[in-house]
Amino acid sequence: MPTATLNMFFFIPFGIFIFSIVSIGWIISRKFVYLKKLTPEVVESVVPEQSGFWAEFFPVPTAYIQKVDLRQYRLNFLAEFEKFLRKLRLFSLKLDAVTNRLINRVRKSVMHHESVISSEAAAQAEQEVRISSDSGRGVDLEEQEHKLILEIATNPKDAGLYKKLGNIYMKMEEWHDAVESFKKAAELDPEDETTRNKLTRLLKKLEKLPI
Repeated sequence: MPTATLNMFFFIPFGIFIFSIVSIGWIISRKFVYLKKLTPEVVESVVPEQSGFWAEFFPVPTAYIQKVDLRQYRLNFLAEFEKFLRKLRLFSLKLDAVTNRLINRVRKSVMHHESVISSEAAAQAEQEVRISSDSGRGVDLEEQEHKLILEIATNPKDAGLYKKLGNIYMKMEEWHDAVESFKKAAELDPEDETTRNKLTRLLKKLEKLPI
């Protein structure tokens, strides 16, 4: 280690120590000047106004602090803090009431929208079922029509097949085809009054329908 570094680590603390000793001696010598002016009677009669370490070294700030009524300040602080807590509690109660009203409104709105959505979904499902049932019925009637046409092709003298085909055309609201089917059935079975009555009603219905 260089000599300059050793000197720095030795002389600096030693200088600080010497300076502290000199300062303490100067302070004590100043105190002794005032103590020599006092007689023993005065020293015995003097009642120390300050007590404690900090009171002796800082008499003016200590006297000022002692004059301050900390208890009164504490009471005032506690009173104001109590008022603040009461106002805060009142504000929290008002906020709670407002939030409860808002929650109720939102809940009613959600329930209303849910009911509307569910009713719309139910109506849509019912409509889909109706459409599917109608389409299924139409497909069934068309299948029956094709089957009867094939059966009539193999047995064209069967009046019952034409009657069934006429009834299917009536369900399909194919009035002209129904008339033709019932005419053929009446030709093959002239004694069937039910078929002739259906044919008569269909002819009257066709007269009322627009051309």
